[in-house]
Amino acid sequence: MKRMPPRSEQAVPALRVRTLGQMEVLVAGRCAVWHAQTAEELFFYLLSYPEGRSKGEILETLWGLDPDPVANNRFRVTVFRVRTALGNPQAILEDHGRYRLAEEVLHSTDLFGFYQALSLGHHATCETARLEDYSKAISLYRGDYLPGVSSNWVSQAREEHKTAYVQALLEVALIHYDREDWRATSDFLERALQADPYIGENYHQRLMWCLAAMGDRYGAIEHYRRFVKFLHEELGDTPMPETLELAEHIKRNNPITPYLDVRGLGEKSPQA
Repeated sequence: MKRMPPRSEQAVPALRVRTLGQMEVLVAGRCAVWHAQTAEELFFYLLSYPEGRSKGEILETLWGLDPDPVANNRFRVTVFRVRTALGNPQAILEDHGRYRLAEEVLHSTDLFGFYQALSLGHHATCETARLEDYSKAISLYRGDYLPGVSSNWVSQAREEHKTAYVQALLEVALIHYDREDWRATSDFLERALQADPYIGENYHQRLMWCLAAMGDRYGAIEHYRRFVKFLHEELGDTPMPETLELAEHIKRNNPITPYLDVRGLGEKSPQA
């Protein structure tokens, strides 16, 4: 009879985790079986804190418990259930009192692919590679992180990931801006502002300018009106004088003058 390898040497089933726009954990192509909601909660909690958390932090944050014998037993059983659901006895590791997910588990997530693409884009030495890498990151971001979780602990991670996504959109917009492709610039700026309208009034100005430069003055004014409404309703504020001046310039159907890049990239003007 062929000797079975020790459990630690047995092959770990393929794992695929989706967190952006949906929540899905596939083990060998099938949905993970958690056996208890607490196991699923613990998995996604540790996924949100890859540096790890102490047992006390986990018990208090997830279940409002103090570390007594009953709570400790619940924790031990929950860790076992996560490892069992993932088919990997080393899925959760303990290091100096902190519990964290193993690297191979973290690497199986769409989030890992998203940040890997962002890093490649950031370090790319040519514009084409930078555009390709940032575009890949954008394609991986299919919605907010862990959309099915409303607990407070997920909020910080969710905002951090959205900020990274918006930054990728802005990087791609600036590449198209440098290429004087106003339509593509407008598309990516609009997506960035839809995701986070608070990123800066200069980006609202730039979108208005690009829309007007590509001949869509109506779209530029419509965006300005939506922005004015947003400022009034959300912040109790009004647009900067420069924004108002740009809107009036577009309304009067005046020629679109060069737009000064506030980040110091120089001026651009539409090609006649």
